[in-house]
Amino acid sequence: MSVKLMAKAKMDENGKVQIPLETIKKLGLKNGTEFELKQDNEVLVLKQILPKKSRVKSPPLSASEKMEIEESEKEFATQTTKVYDNASDLLNALHTERKRAKS
Repeated sequence: MSVKLMAKAKMDENGKVQIPLETIKKLGLKNGTEFELKQDNEVLVLKQILPKKSRVKSPPLSASEKMEIEESEKEFATQTTKVYDNASDLLNALHTERKRAKS
């Protein structure tokens, strides 16, 4: 693996190293970006720590929702579910079903 020099930086008396603006833009770094530091002999590597994707926890299902899911799974398992070739056929069937339900 070959590594090319992107830019030069200099450490100040407080140990801070400023990353050149061009490099910041090129890498898409933002204020507050965290880095992992790794040392390999005389080479210091800064590796960006990517934020973990947050997972949204959904509220528990109600009894009726669970029953609806179970019924759908049974219907699917028995293959009584109608499969449509396209959206138009599905919409036509829904309209027909709605008309039947109203009468």
